[in-house]
Amino acid sequence: MKKSLLFITILLTATWPAFANIDYYPSVDPKGTYISPEGEESELENGGSYDAPLHVVFSANPADTVGYIVYYEWTILKIDNGEEITLASRNDEVMEYTFREGGNDVSYRVSLAITYKERATGTEGVVEQDESDMLKFSLRGSSMTVYNAFSPNDDGINDVYRVKAQSLLEFRMAIFNRWGQCVATGTDQTLETEYQDNYTYYICWDGTFNGRTVDDGVYYIVIEALGSDGIKYNQRSDINVLTRIVEREK
Repeated sequence: MKKSLLFITILLTATWPAFANIDYYPSVDPKGTYISPEGEESELENGGSYDAPLHVVFSANPADTVGYIVYYEWTILKIDNGEEITLASRNDEVMEYTFREGGNDVSYRVSLAITYKERATGTEGVVEQDESDMLKFSLRGSSMTVYNAFSPNDDGINDVYRVKAQSLLEFRMAIFNRWGQCVATGTDQTLETEYQDNYTYYICWDGTFNGRTVDDGVYYIVIEALGSDGIKYNQRSDINVLTRIVEREK
């Protein structure tokens, strides 16, 4: 019995200094990551401008936390015409948020503060970011360009009908022939897209209906969309299918 007590005393004496004499303090290195339009994971750049909607995963990336209890406090601010609005406060080491509102007058600032407590002594401390170290970024305002012609003749040039857009939160379209039949339809959730020079191109139609290429002529597209800046798009435009015309010009 005496040997067991001695062993316990020695064990406690050997391990206690590792917690009692901590000479470091917790720190964080907050980062934000998002999936780019090209499908790659990218790091949020301070001062960057992005398309809406933008879903970001924020990570505290803590260091030197052994022997401490750490509490996290994220704050997400929207600055709208100079007015600061708190969008969210979170207390997790890793958090996610989707930003939707863009335009020239809107920007965002994300900050992280931590409170730590030393387990052995109960000593507490706070680490707060300087404003210069906070994550700041913005979302682009919306735009949409609807073209009036394409040539689905498999020559590799303008073979599909696309709509050029930027920072649209919602996009719905339908294409009709002159008899009112719907030959193509889709939304931002179902249409394929391409991304070039900060613009998204919705691939709306390949020029076929019921498995065959349509005749040349005028077709009609109806679009409803919502931009990050609150602009609502309701557009009706002609589409000229020019397959045979282009073939005759070759």
